[in-house]
Amino acid sequence: MLPILSLIVLIPILFSAVTFLTKTKEQARISALVGTLITLVLTLYMYFSFDSTTAAMQFEEMANWIPSLGISYHLGVDGVSMPLILLNAIVIPLLIVYTWDDVRSAPNRFYGLILAMQGAVIGVFVSLDFFIFYIFWELTLVPLFFMVNIWGGSNKKHAAIKFFIYTHVASLVMLLGIFGLYFNAWSLTGSPNMGIDHLITQFQFFESGILRDAIFLALLFGFIVKLPVVPFHSWLPDAYSEAPTAGSVLFILLKIGGYGLFRVMLPMLPFTATPSLMITIMGALGAVSILYGAFLALAQKDLKRMIAYSSISHMGYVTLGCAGLVSLSVSGAMFQQFSHGLIMSILFMSCGVIQTSTGTRIINELGGLAQKMPKLTVIMVLGFMASLGLPGLTGFIAEFLVLTFSFINVPIYVIIALLAIVITAAYHLWALQRAMFGTFNEKLGEIVDISSYQTLSMGIIALLVLYFGLNPSPVLDMMITNSEKIVSLMAVMGV
Repeated sequence: MLPILSLIVLIPILFSAVTFLTKTKEQARISALVGTLITLVLTLYMYFSFDSTTAAMQFEEMANWIPSLGISYHLGVDGVSMPLILLNAIVIPLLIVYTWDDVRSAPNRFYGLILAMQGAVIGVFVSLDFFIFYIFWELTLVPLFFMVNIWGGSNKKHAAIKFFIYTHVASLVMLLGIFGLYFNAWSLTGSPNMGIDHLITQFQFFESGILRDAIFLALLFGFIVKLPVVPFHSWLPDAYSEAPTAGSVLFILLKIGGYGLFRVMLPMLPFTATPSLMITIMGALGAVSILYGAFLALAQKDLKRMIAYSSISHMGYVTLGCAGLVSLSVSGAMFQQFSHGLIMSILFMSCGVIQTSTGTRIINELGGLAQKMPKLTVIMVLGFMASLGLPGLTGFIAEFLVLTFSFINVPIYVIIALLAIVITAAYHLWALQRAMFGTFNEKLGEIVDISSYQTLSMGIIALLVLYFGLNPSPVLDMMITNSEKIVSLMAVMGV
């Protein structure tokens, strides 16, 4: 059988190395596009061969690597990881098309880092051994750091270092949690094993309740900083707004924090000493992130920072849906990750076009852009409507599932989150009205609409937002199958 999971990880990494060695912009972008298109074809083959009716791992690859330490080369994909792999495989080649006409220094390094990022992120999604999982987890830091540090805005060095310190410290705390799982399971079974499923299974047999809670919280901290949630969010606005447009989109596709909640945290939750406390922590963090992120977005004058803060608010739905512990609330949280990746890609691409064309991102300095940029306006309006949760678009599906079904178990936190709906609509419509409609600001000079390459890439993503908003089943069905498995374990344990 074709080792398809190894291929979708290795091909971007190999093409990244090839792209670094190219001499011209044309060679770099063609190499990058070919690498991502091969990855997309393999991912689509895997998607159409995927069985959505089972929660079992599919396309598994297994080989002993370091037997003395219990480390294996173990890859697999299920309904939790398949939609996120699909998201990356679709958006990244479109991102390369979007940047086709960009003029920038060192294009070989720029496109090489995009490919390296794709390989590392997919590596996290397919790893079923904690050792490999952590290697890929850390590798995601490197391309993003250099993307911000080399091609970022005026405050790029501060933003890059802040991002690296925040997320690396969180990763080290998570590593302590992994070590806690690994060594305690080793002492219980008498043999080492770094398999994720094995360690989660052994977690319930640890005698000390305090130890179980400490391990759970260490892992949770690593994931929620990467997500991020309030109050561990302050790296995000700087990193997102200082990064070049391609870097901002790569940050959006970095769904490994939310993925860790589904893959690791929820299966461990019923075996903690105080599951009700852990649910309260997750629910409170989710609700506060939704509301506080919305207020922060409302206060912004910079369009890109507004979108960045709205991302914090939207990621709160992931944590809240996990705390809901109902199959459809967890599925809604999973779908929010997929939906958010599509919607925010449109918004950051739109913001990049506006900044390039007008030289500013300050909302009050814009105005009437719809008269000069009608194609951008259509796509951007669809993105904004999806982001505020308009029915018929992907944002509505995710938020409806999370809010409706989380209310069963955590009604107080859902009520808090509901307060953000009006604020979310307010800052989206306010920004859209000020920036795109009204009287055109003549001080902006001559402005041209988006190029054919940008229209193609942004238009395809916009159509996907509409398609999955009207017909979420192609990805939602596999999410529901896996969320039912996770939630059934909670019911057995009485959580």
